[in-house]
Amino acid sequence: MTKTELKEAKERYFERSKFIRELTASTLVAETTEEQEKRIQKLLKPENYSDFFDYYFGIGSSMAVADCKCSKYHIQLYQELYKNRVITQFRWVYRGFGKSVHANIANPLALKQNNELFFMLLIGANENKAKLLLADLQLQLESNERIIKDFGHQVQYGDWAGGEFETTDKRFFLAQGVDQPIRGLRRGANRLDYVSVDDIEDRKIAENQRIVQQRVEKLTGDMTGAFGKDIRRAVASNNLITKVGVMQKWADKMQDSPYTKIHTINLTDAKGNPTWPERMSLKDVEVIHQSFDHYSLQREFYNNPIEEGKLFKEDWIKTTKVINPIWNGLLVHWDLSYTKEGDYKAGVLLGVQGNKLTVLEVFCKKCDLMDAVQTHFDWMRKYQDLGLMPLAFYDATASQEAVFLPIFNAEAERQRYFNLPLPNRQTGLDKHLRIEATLTSVLFNGLLQFDETLKNQSDYKTAIDQLLSFEKGTKAHDDFPDTLENAVRLAQKYYGYSENNSASSLKPLIGKRKTARRV
Repeated sequence: MTKTELKEAKERYFERSKFIRELTASTLVAETTEEQEKRIQKLLKPENYSDFFDYYFGIGSSMAVADCKCSKYHIQLYQELYKNRVITQFRWVYRGFGKSVHANIANPLALKQNNELFFMLLIGANENKAKLLLADLQLQLESNERIIKDFGHQVQYGDWAGGEFETTDKRFFLAQGVDQPIRGLRRGANRLDYVSVDDIEDRKIAENQRIVQQRVEKLTGDMTGAFGKDIRRAVASNNLITKVGVMQKWADKMQDSPYTKIHTINLTDAKGNPTWPERMSLKDVEVIHQSFDHYSLQREFYNNPIEEGKLFKEDWIKTTKVINPIWNGLLVHWDLSYTKEGDYKAGVLLGVQGNKLTVLEVFCKKCDLMDAVQTHFDWMRKYQDLGLMPLAFYDATASQEAVFLPIFNAEAERQRYFNLPLPNRQTGLDKHLRIEATLTSVLFNGLLQFDETLKNQSDYKTAIDQLLSFEKGTKAHDDFPDTLENAVRLAQKYYGYSENNSASSLKPLIGKRKTARRV
């Protein structure tokens, strides 16, 4: 931080300090000593963490650092932290979850006033960022009149700009960048008892695995070794933006420890509902979804670090203009799920022309099962009216067939139209290896193309996003890549696959019978 930047940061700090002091002072109410002590005792109980946060920092404080009530996850995370004096708690949370204000301000104050925190280390991505995070804590301790009234004047000496300060009750707070020395930290008789590792992940740094490994070793070795004997709380707050970064590799090394707790909190749950309904409405979620590209949305809000085109490249996705085609065959394949809130329903209709495959229809959405079933019959009728009859399949184990087949039969009976898909029983081959092997070949060699008219459909965009996001180990949806791979493989099986084939050369062979006819 340059001298000018430091000067400007201090000016902002003092302006904010004055603002907080004036606002919080105006909210103080007269109460007896007994009433005050009773209120404080109640607020400090871990089960009342939401009330504690609201009173000192939240919507009840008049200068809220949060604009709504705590979520149930904020409460659960603090209660787990409070009840476990030895814990490494990974908080993989989405952008906007309030990770810093809880891990760096509210949690430490609540622990301190419960005599559970004596020496805190705040680790940032670098020294300057760590100091600015420490400034937020010091700002509250020395300016928030509600805190001062209940717990007395706090800051005794030191300053966030110098990276450390001490409170009047002899609690020490230190800020350091992740690459600064941690080994052997102590303050008098006190060694570390609370560490907050805040937002240190960097996708660019993750490309340098030597640095990643050094940082992981520092956290698992130097930091862990710097703790005292009885209290060893560490909180790591980040959204999971890369699978090869510090957060993931640190968690991998610690996951077998009984003292490690890993929490993943996304913008929405599996049913699409906001995980923080006190703050986010379905409309808010929709706005976020529409404001980000698919890959950034998954990284920043769903802890799903996918990379665009890591396996299947965007320039492999070819479109073609379909004009008066002569097909050797058509094939439909469906990948269905039981519930509306489960995986996507995905379907594809392929046209086969020699060794070329063309995607003519795409279905890829979260919906009721009946939407997919009705679309199947719509496709079958559409191509039958053109004088064609697709061969159709759906992905099914024996148990899935028992669920899906009666549904197809019932809809066929209702429509009086009985072109049903056949169950496609999968082999034991690893799904990701199967998809990679089959689709890499046809996409890379330009043998699989998409009808260009599909580009105007929302299902097409979702399907291509899934295709480009696909890689082994990802949490991204893979329903469309799965059904596409099945369709390609079955089309090659039933309609042949030869570089020498062409639409004009595939004619029936008529000749003399080679064996004698029995009379």
